[in-house]
Amino acid sequence: MPGSTEEEIAKVEQAIFKAGAMSKMLDENLSLQEIAKKITGDEKVEIVEENITPMYECDCSKEHMADGLMTIGKEELQNIIETDGKAELVCHFCNTKYQFSEQDLKEIIKNIDNP
Repeated sequence: MPGSTEEEIAKVEQAIFKAGAMSKMLDENLSLQEIAKKITGDEKVEIVEENITPMYECDCSKEHMADGLMTIGKEELQNIIETDGKAELVCHFCNTKYQFSEQDLKEIIKNIDNP
């Protein structure tokens, strides 16, 4: 925030922390103006454009989850295959479940070896 004082920045940071999760505000169907007031801590928020509807859209995908599985390494993936034969990952943002079969997990291991 160019030109802002440390005090102003601290006030906004505190308001953002106090406001809580954006997804919760959207679940509560707060208007953009109400969200802006919560986030900025300023009751005098000026509306510059009307008729905007905030929406939460998660960009998770099976491919992103597979990338995440790659990070646990070949040994752990092999252990999952031997123990369960499959894996299920759940997105912490939108709660979408992604199923990975034994073949999926073996393919992920191959991708670790040959990126």
